Formats: sequence, structure tokens, C-alpha cells
Amino acid sequence: MRIKSLIRFSLLMILSLFALNFALNFWNAHQKSQAVEQLQQETKLLAVTTSVKQGIVDIQKQVDRLGQLPQDSVPALSSKEKDKVEAQSARVAGEITRLKAMADEVLLPKVSAMQSRYMELAASWHQFYNHFGIDSAQAMTELVLHAEPYSQQLIHQDLPALEAHESESIEQARQHLQAVEWWSERTALVVFVLSLLVALSFAIRVYRRVVDGIQSFAPGVATVLDGGEARIGLQSKDELGEIAAAFDTISDDLHAARKQCSALEHDLEQCSEEVEARRMESQALLRNILPATVAEEFRTKGTVQPKYLEDVTILFTDFVGFSASTEKLAAEDLVHMLHDYFSAFDEICARYGMEKLKTIGDSYMCAAGLPERNPSHPVDAVMAAMEIVQAVTERGNRNNWSIRVGIHTGHVIAGMVGTQKFAYDIWGESVNYASRVESSGEPNRIALSAQTYGRIKDFFECEKRVKTHSKVSHKMELYFVNGFTHSLVEDTKQMPPEAFVRRYRGYFQKEPPSFPPLRTALAGKS
Repeated sequence: MRIKSLIRFSLLMILSLFALNFALNFWNAHQKSQAVEQLQQETKLLAVTTSVKQGIVDIQKQVDRLGQLPQDSVPALSSKEKDKVEAQSARVAGEITRLKAMADEVLLPKVSAMQSRYMELAASWHQFYNHFGIDSAQAMTELVLHAEPYSQQLIHQDLPALEAHESESIEQARQHLQAVEWWSERTALVVFVLSLLVALSFAIRVYRRVVDGIQSFAPGVATVLDGGEARIGLQSKDELGEIAAAFDTISDDLHAARKQCSALEHDLEQCSEEVEARRMESQALLRNILPATVAEEFRTKGTVQPKYLEDVTILFTDFVGFSASTEKLAAEDLVHMLHDYFSAFDEICARYGMEKLKTIGDSYMCAAGLPERNPSHPVDAVMAAMEIVQAVTERGNRNNWSIRVGIHTGHVIAGMVGTQKFAYDIWGESVNYASRVESSGEPNRIALSAQTYGRIKDFFECEKRVKTHSKVSHKMELYFVNGFTHSLVEDTKQMPPEAFVRRYRGYFQKEPPSFPPLRTALAGKS
């Protein structure tokens, strides 16, 4: 028999036993439900019978109490008292009607007879209450001749007989429920064990059939995985035999393909190394042109989304005397000098987390706080500017170049423009204002706008100046940096000074990225 047919037959047998088990459980549940329903019905009958008995006893006690009073000295009952008794009597009558509706064929004649006697008793009570206090003789006659005999027969004969019958019915219903539960548990257990044994027998048979066949594959598969050539040679006429034949064919083809793949892998490895080298070169070039996050966005998306940046610090520099030097210096010397200066500026900006944006002639432009904002960027930009000024003064040459530095903090729009020689740049009034701050500055001094001064005044000593810019023809409020605040650089045993680090860490929740050389840091100390 084929494995497929064996499994199909096994599943059919298991499903058949499952259906039998389900049907048996359903039948047992139905029988149990009927037994429970019968027990509940008999219990309700007993409860209603007890309620009827208690109602009759309560009313009869009230009638007996009234009958024991001196008839000549008691007043007639009020309408309210009569209505109360009538309501009690009607409630008992309703319980008897309910009992009659619930009674079976055996109990129905007894309940009907009890209902007739109760109607007579209720009529006697009615007559008694109507004549009480008005016609004593008639009231006592109703009490003695009619009410008491009827009530005694109901309380001591009819209702006890009903209670005894219902108690016996309850016991029979309970015994029936126990028998049903016992039978249900036994039959369910038998069917379950039978189903389990049949399922296990088929499972073991299928398992042995499949495992024995699969184990014959193990040596050949291991050989093929190790790169060798093997054949299974299984002669069975079931699915495993067909798989073995297919495996033998695949093994032959795979062995031939592996020989071809070895040659192709060698060629592919050489190509991959070359591609990886080109990719690393292009990524390095891209990171040199664009900020890291912008370069990653451009690499993954092919474009850079323009962004509005609320808080950026822009730094401009310009060499004083550069135009005159261009007429005196050879082109090679001029370019070499600019390369030396701007390389130093690049290194300084990188240490302080600033982004170089562009150079225009002898002007150098960079910014802090982009593309990702950090709260320390105004302070970092001023420290970078101090090192830039120091780098220029240390590289004094025969042309005696000096440098103006202008810094402004404000909002800009940042993005990438161009498709051939693209560049990351910023635009906005803040850029123009930073340029005016630089051009309004003084040689080898760092000029700040009022906005930048407000952000760095707790770290640096500054002096205020008011100047008129020639292009816009209005006064500008500038601040020139004289050095660090004295209290922050008094302790020079460690660099950066402990007081500066403590304030920087408290303001910005991080460590300073760098710190100017000792002579630059102490330039503002008196």
C-alpha cells in the first residue's frame, strides 16, 4: 500500500471514531440535561407546595386569633385589613394555580381537588371577615363549621400528601441523574481509550514505514551535502521509492553544477571585491560632500527632502588683505596657502561637530546644529571660531593675512541643490545676517549677533559694539568675544578646565566635543 493511501485510511478511521465519540457525548449530554431538568421541575413543585402550605397556615392563624377575641367587644374590621387578607388569599390561590400548571398527569387530580377545597376555604374566610365585629354568630359559624375543617384537611392531609409525593419524585429524579452521569462517564472513557489505541496503532505503522524509508536516505544526503556524489538505490514502489529515484537524478546534476559553480564563484568573488571597492569609494566621497544623515538619505532615497531648521548657528570667515595678495603671489602659492588654511578649518569644524558648507574665494562658511539639532551648538561654534583665529595668527606669512569671523544664530532652510555637482546648502535671512556680522567685524576678532550672544554669554566674556553696515545702512548690535569667562578657566591644571566642563555638562547634558589650546582659552583672562 502506498503511504498516501495508508495515511488516508488512518485518518478516515480516526475521524470515524471521533464522530462516534462526538455523537455519544451529545447523546449523554442530552440525557443528562433531561435528568437535570426533571430534578429541577420536581424541586420547584416541592417549593411551590411548601409556599402554599405556609400561606394557608399564616391566614388560618390570623383567623384563629380573631376568633379567640370576645365577639361583643371588638369592632368590625376596616377595609384596609380586609384587603390585606384578600391579597394574601389571592396570592395563595395564584400559587395553587401555578402548582396545577406544573403538575403531571398523576399529580393533577390531587392538585385539582386541593384547589376546590381551597376555594371553599377562601370563601369561608371571606364570610368570616365580612361578619367579624358585625354578626358574631354568623362569623363564628363560618369559622367553626367551614374554615377550620377545610384548613385542617388542607394543612394536615392534602398538602403533606403532595409534599411526600414530590419528595419521592425528587429522590427518583436524583437517582436517575446519578445513573445517567455514571453511564456517560463510563461510555466516554471506553470510546476515548478505543480511539486512542486505534490512532496509536495507525501512527506507529505509518511512522515505521516512513522512518525506515527516510533512514535509507541519510548516508546519501550526508555525502551530497559534503560535496560528493551519491545514489540512494531504494527499490520500494511507494512515494519514497519515487523520491529516491529523483534524488539520484538530482545528485548527478548537482555534482555537475557544482563544478561549474566553483569556476563562477571565483570570477564572482573577484567582481565582488572590485564592486565593493568602488562602493566604498563612492560612499566616502558622498560623506565628504554631505553630512552623514543627509548622505544616507540621498543614498537610500536618491533625493534629499528640504528641511526648515529653527535653530542653527552660522559661521562666516573672510581673510583681510586677500585681494591685494592675489596681485603679488603666484597662483600656485596662493592656492597652496588657501588649502593650508581651509584644511585646518576643516579639521577644527570636524572636532566641534560643525558642517562645512562651502568656500567662496577666500570666504569660508560652516554651520553648527544641522542637520540634527543639538542645544550646545552656539557655544561649540564660538570655541571653533577661537581655534580658527588662533590657526590664522600662528600661520603668519609675508602678506600678514588676518581674518574676520562672524557668527549668527537663527532659522534657515537646508537642502541639496544641483544634479551634476550637487551641494548641501542653507538659505534664509539668517545666512545674510551672518554674512553682515562677519563683514562688520574686525581683523582677528570674533563678532557675534545679539541672538548668538544671548546663547553663549554664560561661557564667554564679550564687549558690545554698535556698527553701521554699509549695504543695509542701519546700525547693527554686535558683540566681540574677548575670551572665556574668568571663573571657568581659573583652574588650568586640567584641560578643559573642571569649572567649564561642569557648566557645559549641566547646561547641555553631555561632554564638550573639544576645547581650544591653553593659550587660546586664557586669552581673555586678566
